[in-house]
Amino acid sequence: MRFIKKILLGLLALSLISFCVFMIYKIINRDTKMLTNQDIKKDVKVVKKEKTGKEPVIKLKGQENMKIVLNGVYEEMGATAIDEEDKDISDKIKIVNNININVPGDYTVDYTVTDSDNNKVTVKRNVKVFKVENKDTDGISVFMYHYFYDDATETGQDNNYISKSHFEEELKYLSENDYYFPNMKEIRKYVDGKLDLPEKSVVLTMDDGHADNYSIAYPLAVKYKVPIVMFVVTSWTDVSMDLQQEMKNTGYVIFQSHTHDMHKAGCSGVGHGGYFQCVSYEEGLKDLTMSKEALNNSDSLAYPFGDYSENSIKIMKDAGFSLGFTTQNGQIHVNDDPYSLSRMRINGDISLDTFISEL
Repeated sequence: MRFIKKILLGLLALSLISFCVFMIYKIINRDTKMLTNQDIKKDVKVVKKEKTGKEPVIKLKGQENMKIVLNGVYEEMGATAIDEEDKDISDKIKIVNNININVPGDYTVDYTVTDSDNNKVTVKRNVKVFKVENKDTDGISVFMYHYFYDDATETGQDNNYISKSHFEEELKYLSENDYYFPNMKEIRKYVDGKLDLPEKSVVLTMDDGHADNYSIAYPLAVKYKVPIVMFVVTSWTDVSMDLQQEMKNTGYVIFQSHTHDMHKAGCSGVGHGGYFQCVSYEEGLKDLTMSKEALNNSDSLAYPFGDYSENSIKIMKDAGFSLGFTTQNGQIHVNDDPYSLSRMRINGDISLDTFISEL
């Protein structure tokens, strides 16, 4: 009897131990299941970053609304983007050019930027590609200016000076009569016989980059939306400075080369004594390379004093320049030598009628 009792007690103890083990297993297994990756994934919600703060501001460089002749050349000016939190994020701008330069129509160039708060902004530049109906057949005028003066308070010193009021008259006339202002790449295509330009086409150039070009000519160019080309001596004018960048970013001032440091005498008895026509090949090539790098283009060059030689032209070609402008009076034409192009000199305060007759 005692033996049976012991057996029963043993079985009872074994059952209790088994039950405890089972319960412990259930508890452990339940906790383990609660910690599985699958259940964790179910409990975790994906949180998307919401838009917060102010949107960045994109500012176009150059003209917001442009016209380009069929088969012409679009030159990208770019844009800047400033964000209140991220500051300058211009390097994040994505540009999509939708222009088909070979088909007339209205196009856009899209500039898009997204800041760190997921604010996305797009700004568009409008570009109209148009077919030339009345094409030029007798030549295009490239005008040459030097100095400007404010005739409300000053007097022009010589025939290289033109008054503010006369210059404004000329720009107003060009603007109101819908003139086209080809860029230098388009001028090269025109001279090569590869591009038709409208009969009403003109280029305004200014030599040397004097201070009055900024104080008088530049504001008027912006006012009347007439682009001007400034031929600058890059050892005199640092186009990376704020003032020059301000002008360039409007799209109404285009900097081209007047050499780096060859606007000086040194070739006595030849032409006006301009140094460029007698410089050694090596020195001349070094100079124009420096000018090209400073301007970030080699579209065109105006010869200092209008002086050039066969050596000058070889240097220009080898430096990668596409056009050379002289001071010889006259228009440019299809099949002209692209390295000896004429210009129409503005001689002081000519009348508006005289200006119109030279277009």
